[in-house]
Amino acid sequence: MTKDNRTNLTASHGQPSTSQPQKRGLLLRFIIFMAWVIGIGLLISLVACQPNNPKVFVIEDVAE
Repeated sequence: MTKDNRTNLTASHGQPSTSQPQKRGLLLRFIIFMAWVIGIGLLISLVACQPNNPKVFVIEDVAE
């Protein structure tokens, strides 16, 4: 390895730092989307799982 090759060596661990803001924005959008999905799902489940109070209509037949 020559001296000029050693000066060009840089430590590159993981992803480049230029893509970090884009990934952070995608993560934030995903978290907001999942919060909406969970919120809508909870509202639907609250409406769908209400206790059912059936009203029984008793019709008495008048025997004549």
